[in-house]
Amino acid sequence: ERDVLIKIYWDGESSPAIVCPVGDFFGYAWGQPAVKSLLLGTSEDTNYIYLPMPFDKSARIELVSENRNKSAIDVNAEVKFTHAGRRRDEGKLYALWRRENLTAEGRPFTFVETQGRGHVVGFILQAQGTQSGAIPEFFEGDDETTIDGEMVIRGTGSEDFFNGGWYDVPGRWEDRVSLPLSGSLDFKRHLARTGGYRFLLTDAYPYTKNILSTIEHGPTGNKVPTDYASVTFFYSENRPTASLALPAVGERRVSDPNSVVFTPGWTTPIHAFSWSNAVLVKRDDKIGDENLRHLSMKAEGREVFGNHYISFICEMPATGKYRVSIQAITGPTQGKVQLFRHEVGIGQAVDLYSSERQKSAVIPLGELELKEGDNRVMFKVIGKNDQSTGLGFDIYRIIFEKVG
Repeated sequence: ERDVLIKIYWDGESSPAIVCPVGDFFGYAWGQPAVKSLLLGTSEDTNYIYLPMPFDKSARIELVSENRNKSAIDVNAEVKFTHAGRRRDEGKLYALWRRENLTAEGRPFTFVETQGRGHVVGFILQAQGTQSGAIPEFFEGDDETTIDGEMVIRGTGSEDFFNGGWYDVPGRWEDRVSLPLSGSLDFKRHLARTGGYRFLLTDAYPYTKNILSTIEHGPTGNKVPTDYASVTFFYSENRPTASLALPAVGERRVSDPNSVVFTPGWTTPIHAFSWSNAVLVKRDDKIGDENLRHLSMKAEGREVFGNHYISFICEMPATGKYRVSIQAITGPTQGKVQLFRHEVGIGQAVDLYSSERQKSAVIPLGELELKEGDNRVMFKVIGKNDQSTGLGFDIYRIIFEKVG
């Protein structure tokens, strides 16, 4: 909900130097702990930040809940401080939370734009697209930083900016990874979500007059609409000119996608498939005017326990009832497919036979009660059209829509 805020005031000022949704401040991603870095993050059930927070006379730290319908929140806190005071060459710490939902076409997302003297020491970015299951092209965008009127940094890609590379490739940028100074907040193609963080311990961005730091959303022209939310940490000699104010609660709330879409031809995990007489192949075939990467199951006869099947592991963002649909490639070797749960058929079987190969429309199969987290979703090939020459199942997408 992003309705619990952390506010930090320096030296009796009436406006906070830091006002931020508390989860995002500690590196949460869409409400879940995601960072365990050297300077900030979550360890077990404790959130921590070790960035220095110098002040002259006083500091005030508050946690504020803006949700009146919730019960009280129990907090155990520890604040460590010294009596050394702020040195003359030290700035004060500020944190700027920003969100653009949706980002503007033709204009990059702005991390920070401010005047004065200071240096930027960290970025956290939650990036969510609008098309679940699609290639997250928004993360092809480059970072760019202009300091004191001169463009000094031009990056080579969003995951590169966070010291990563090759999103959606097994063993690379495909999951939550937390390293001492940088990492991936997560990668969930089925939710169109990813993001990263980076702390500039030895490579801070110093400025004497002004700074503008941005990141593109899309490979060219900032054309991919996205929901970007960021926290930028920086030290400033004086209060920054950038507005630190937050939008209303409703404009901060996490937006769940309308549908959850898995693409078996890419990296959707498989729980199991037929024990015998079946093979799986990932293919990238031209169907009509499109190249469709899909998972192709070819089967014959029967498997050990009866009809051929394939079971996927599908992670849901929330518990509830979901309508389950598929997009498949129909053709002369395709079978009849039905959704199953605990050996009970759900809905009606669909006949995927056609005289020529073509991409199907979205085909609803039935409804399932699913839990937050991993679920096993099974499809069975229960037979075939008399004209079909096989028991195939070429699956392109699995689509879940929350209905209850």
